[in-house]
Amino acid sequence: MHSFRRLLLAGCLGLSIATSALAADPYVTGKMMDIATLIPPPPIQDSPEDKADLQTVISAQAQANAARKAQALYDSDESIFVVFGKQLGEKFQPDALPHTTELFARIGASEDDTLDAAKPAFARLRPWIGHKDTVTAIAKPTKSGSYPSGHTTRVTIYAIVMSAMVPEKQREFWLRAEDYTQSRVIGGMHYPSDIAAGWRAGTAMAAVMMAQPGFRADMDAARVELRGVLGLPAK
Repeated sequence: MHSFRRLLLAGCLGLSIATSALAADPYVTGKMMDIATLIPPPPIQDSPEDKADLQTVISAQAQANAARKAQALYDSDESIFVVFGKQLGEKFQPDALPHTTELFARIGASEDDTLDAAKPAFARLRPWIGHKDTVTAIAKPTKSGSYPSGHTTRVTIYAIVMSAMVPEKQREFWLRAEDYTQSRVIGGMHYPSDIAAGWRAGTAMAAVMMAQPGFRADMDAARVELRGVLGLPAK
């Protein structure tokens, strides 16, 4: 019962944060960055590389136990409070962190705008759509283009920004980011090459954000706020 309540609360929280992200102004847009020109194309359909990509998804799903599959479903949520909630603890709550909440909502809006503009250039079908006979949709089904992975792009930016704000937990953030992206493979939503492209896209977007004075000012305000709530010394 307690586990169910936690999942229900997390779902409600994710909906709330997702709604906030939709209303937020992005720091980066598809007009500012053409991600399709910054990353290599996916493997050619039915090439040896493409077949190996598919086999990795099939194997990942076959090897995942019930708990790991449940985690893949849980990781469909992209809110910062779900992604790094465990790493930052019970004090990491949106009600106590308005600047932090707004910062990551705008990061999420940036990923949405920029990746939505790039995916049609590649038009790659997700594993669960292109290979329904061998791949199951374990994560929340999404029908947008598979390449590059938006969840991976977003969690890459999250990890870079959070590491700058709370460097004490940098290793934990990146370990969680790697596990989070694996959920997209286990979930049947992405191939490994989609994930690799997402790491590149997220790194490029984070670099562009970090060069913006407005973003740096927002991140500094969020850093002071977050470290204060967590009881960490000022940085």
